[in-house]
Amino acid sequence: MQIRVFILSAVRLHREGLAALLRGCPTIEVLGAHNIQETQNALLTTAIDVALIDALSPSDSDTVSALRKMCARVRILAIGIRETTSEVLACAAAGIDGYVPRDAALGDMVTAIENVVRGELACSPKVAASLYQCVGLSRAAGATPLTARELQIADLMNRGCPTKEIAWRLGMQPSTAKNHIRNILHKLGVHRRGQAVAKLQTLIGERLGSS
Repeated sequence: MQIRVFILSAVRLHREGLAALLRGCPTIEVLGAHNIQETQNALLTTAIDVALIDALSPSDSDTVSALRKMCARVRILAIGIRETTSEVLACAAAGIDGYVPRDAALGDMVTAIENVVRGELACSPKVAASLYQCVGLSRAAGATPLTARELQIADLMNRGCPTKEIAWRLGMQPSTAKNHIRNILHKLGVHRRGQAVAKLQTLIGERLGSS
């Protein structure tokens, strides 16, 4: 049985080129390739398994929410993601089910599509280790675990990014980033950002030591 795929991209050459490549794969059936304005009408009468969307942008949460409303059971795969902890966690925070790295070949994309249909996520050992550490940080934070978005911000805090840079990287207002940081401080049981970073580094060290 073929996997029914829909491609959503603002760049016409990108979506049409990708559609042409995927139509040559025996396990894939491309049902459409549109921009966000054309997608709603196309999906009203089309049942799909996987939606492919462009790499994350500040508006992707709205795009993902719209896709979920149009087709609740669709699996969403982001294309062109940099395999960093922050970007992978951004996918999770946006409600995306999986991703295709920037340097992926066509075979890698087909494998990612097949994996996401099975509810699986394939990632590099480095990213897997980082995600494992983040899960450890979440559990070590106390009774209230860090959310995917908070883990993403905690990772950037640990890398020394100031609040304005965190907001810029994640496509949010500085005030929103500050609110997330306040929540992180509360969950870590500290009062200042420097204390939070020190605790994060300690927790990471403890997770690595116990691995």
